[in-house]
Amino acid sequence: MFVSGAVVAAALLIPVAVPGVAWADEEESDESAVLTEQAIALIANGADEDQVAERIEDALMAPDKEGVTLSKVREAQELVEQPGYGTAVVRQVKGLLLDSLGGRLPSAPEAGRPATGEETGTSVVLDEFRPERGISDGGDAVLLGLGAAAIGGGLWLSHRLRPPHTLRELEHRGRGHREAP
Repeated sequence: MFVSGAVVAAALLIPVAVPGVAWADEEESDESAVLTEQAIALIANGADEDQVAERIEDALMAPDKEGVTLSKVREAQELVEQPGYGTAVVRQVKGLLLDSLGGRLPSAPEAGRPATGEETGTSVVLDEFRPERGISDGGDAVLLGLGAAAIGGGLWLSHRLRPPHTLRELEHRGRGHREAP
């Protein structure tokens, strides 16, 4: 019995077409170091102050406080709770939280060993990358000018070096010579 191509294609596409369900552990960590690292990640990704404050509070209330200097976490919590939460305060809070971990994230792998599982493979948390739009400096203007010059030069060369006859003229000449003999 032969199976039609459409049935085979549908059977092969079902695992790809049906969206998978992401299984996440609903429980929060009970380690202050992990929760502090999560607060740093929230700051780096531009979370609002309520989310950061909640994660810092969770870090202070966690039963396993090993690997964290809680006094620095409390200082960070006080800064977050003060009015005027801006970029300068965000940098201070991030610095305090990193210092509370001793400058090393708990998810960073040991030196010389590749990252596995949930490890990030780094001990650096970069801020969100937001490049400038449009022409932001002289380098962008130079690149725009060079691009325009390349396009203009290409158009000029295509006009200057085009052949003297068009394809239509050449086709008409070819027909005339064939019919003459």
